[in-house]
Formats: sequence, C-alpha cells, structure tokens
Amino acid sequence: MRRAILTILGIIISITISLSSVNAADINALSHEVKITTGEDEITVEEKIIFQGTSDEINLISFWIQNDAQDVKISVNNQNLEYEITDNIYTTDISNLEIMGISQLTIEITYKLDKEKESYQKELIRNTSSFKVTFDGNDLYSINNLISGASINVFLYQSTETDLNWYLIFGIVILLILLVVVIIYSIRKPKSTKIKDRAIESQELLTTKKALLMSLLKDVEKQYRLKEISDDTYHKLKEHYKNEAVVTMKKLDDMKSKIK
Repeated sequence: MRRAILTILGIIISITISLSSVNAADINALSHEVKITTGEDEITVEEKIIFQGTSDEINLISFWIQNDAQDVKISVNNQNLEYEITDNIYTTDISNLEIMGISQLTIEITYKLDKEKESYQKELIRNTSSFKVTFDGNDLYSINNLISGASINVFLYQSTETDLNWYLIFGIVILLILLVVVIIYSIRKPKSTKIKDRAIESQELLTTKKALLMSLLKDVEKQYRLKEISDDTYHKLKEHYKNEAVVTMKKLDDMKSKIK
C-alpha cells in the first residue's frame, strides 16, 4: 500500500514538472521591444513580446516586472488578461485562447513607474533573440541572443554636469575670439579714425555679441526640448546667457542714443 502511494505521488510530481516545462521552458521570445515615455507625473512603459513555442499547447505564461509598477495591464490582441503576482513574477492563463505552441504569439504589457526612477530593470525568464529599449523616441539599449536568467539594468538619465561646463566654455571661447578680432581690427585701423567711427565699431561689437548670445539661448532651448540637458542645467544656462544679453542690449541702446 505504501509503495503504491509513493508511486502515485511520483507520477503526480512528474506530470507537474512536465506541465511546468510546457508552460514556460519551451517558449522563447523572438523579440522583446520596450518603449518608455515620460509624462507629467510618471513614466509609462510599453512592452511588446513576440513568442515562439515548441510545445503542443501553451497554457500559462509568466513575465518579470520591476518593483513599484502600477496599473499593470497584460493583453493579447487588445484583450486584457487576468494575472497572478508572486514577488516580481506576473503569471497569466491563456489556455482559453487555444494558442498552439508552434504559432507565434504577441503579448503587450503596459505599466507605469515613478518619474524619479533612475533605471529600467528586467530579468528574463526565457531565451530572447532580440531585446530593445527606447526612451522618449530615442534608442537607448539593444542586445541580441539573451539566455533565460539574464538581468538587464538600463539607466534612463545621464549626468549633465559636462553639458553645463561645455556650454559655458563654448560661450567664453566665442566671446574671446570676438574680442581678439576687434582688438586686431582696432590696431590696424589708422590713428586718424574719428571718435564716431570708434563708437560704430563698439556698436558692431555689441551687436555681434548680442546675436551670439541669442543664438546660444536658442541652442539651449533646443537641447532642453530634446531632453539632452536636465532642468537644472537648462535654468542655469538660460539665466546666465539671458543676463548677459540684457546687459549687452542696454549698452547697445545707450551707445545708439549717444551717437544720435
């Protein structure tokens, strides 16, 4: 009697292991595309996964989603699926869809993350041929031929201190070049140049400086719209060049009034 019970238990365990293999291990991902976009208060993540199975039938399928994900939705052909959660594993039953393993299956997952999240994380629980991440329309990460168990951590934001330094250095260099050109021009000018001519030269210098500063301001605005510089860098650069432009325009107005 005891031997019969053990035999039955062994058969049950074997069947359970076999079903688990059919539901997960025999399904591979041909491609896994992740689209991340920033909103006012959160980050929206859209994942599109194309599966290819080798089993006769696909019943259960699981996904790993990082911590603090909100409003998680899993769908096939715009049909939302119910799921169960264990730690970071989301498992859904698709047996009622009668999808055979030899067919391709496309599943879409959407969820939201806190806007302060510094990175996108993913642990793969199946072999994946192609994996790609885009952030606000820009390609951020791409890799091929990943095996089950691979961990991915993609940083969404980069330090912008170098951007700030680069813009300041660029502005200073432009102004220095302009100053050198004016000095050389002044030295070559005949000594008989009238005061009004010198005033006109200074006016040209201020006009050129104003144009350069306005150009730098436009460039900063463009970089900010493309999200290539942070809010802090944007405000510092804008304030710096704006103050310089105001001072330059005031000097230019005073000079024009004196010439008249």
